[in-house]
Amino acid sequence: MINNRTYYEQFCSNNELPLFFQSWWLDATAGKNNWDVVIYKKSNEIFGVLPYYLKKKWGFNFLGIPPFTQHLGPWLIYPKGQKNNTKLSFEKEVLSFLISQLPKANIHLIKSHYSIQNILPFVWKGYKTSVKYTYILKDIFKRKDDLFNELSSSTRKNIKKAEKLLNVEESENINELFSLFEMTFNRQQLKVPYEIKGFKKLFESCKKNNCCKILLAKDRNNQIHSGIFLVWSAKTVYYLIGGSNPHFRNSEAMSLVIWEGIKLASTFAKEFDFEGTMVESIERFFRGYGAIQKPYFQLSMIRPKILKPLLDLKYNIS
Repeated sequence: MINNRTYYEQFCSNNELPLFFQSWWLDATAGKNNWDVVIYKKSNEIFGVLPYYLKKKWGFNFLGIPPFTQHLGPWLIYPKGQKNNTKLSFEKEVLSFLISQLPKANIHLIKSHYSIQNILPFVWKGYKTSVKYTYILKDIFKRKDDLFNELSSSTRKNIKKAEKLLNVEESENINELFSLFEMTFNRQQLKVPYEIKGFKKLFESCKKNNCCKILLAKDRNNQIHSGIFLVWSAKTVYYLIGGSNPHFRNSEAMSLVIWEGIKLASTFAKEFDFEGTMVESIERFFRGYGAIQKPYFQLSMIRPKILKPLLDLKYNIS
């Protein structure tokens, strides 16, 4: 008997789903035995899927998002020629079914893709909602010169300053990049959200699928100032993680290395996704590249409600 994951892999191969929905990505970030998917089928055709990460933590069942994953939630394929009222009815039917098929868990956390705007079926099922934002450069393919002109004046100034001091080069040194990532969190006295073991596993999977690149900004003494890790699908390049050495913050290395990432993305992709932030200073930094704001929904449900402080502590749900 064919299980849901087999159907899902076929569905992914026949449709253009975001990178974070791919089965190999979920294998790498969640672990092969820690994720599954619910499916809506009609007349033997799949119209909706909802992959999820499931694990036990603190003695409770947790259904949510695996590490390094920007969003994971429902994905729909719409029948052609739908009118608006028919589309809304279709969304209600498919989403309600997918929700009903999810396994029981004490804590649910879903981050929908920004293209999913009708989340009322989740609200009606008891989910709490909050709006988050990602920042995206659209229509970037072969538009390097136009993109530079669309940068803010301060971002262009910072890039030109860094270009006089630094070179950006490709690398496969995972340890160097992750060290920069840790430095960034340590400087802010924040807990590093990921472990290098998980990052190495993801890097190897992305490398196997030819969809990643590490970029490092180095000075003439070969000292690394900043670095980023890019991953991509056919359509979108994502700035997944990055970091800077706090001793070199005035070199504007991060401005340069991200610009080099955008230039790379513009040679083959349609979009550059900075990934989300709710931090004012980071939002201002992303906006300097001409990125547009895209809202998406974070959906959560806690049973029993006494667990809410645990969820707030880890995921800032409220």
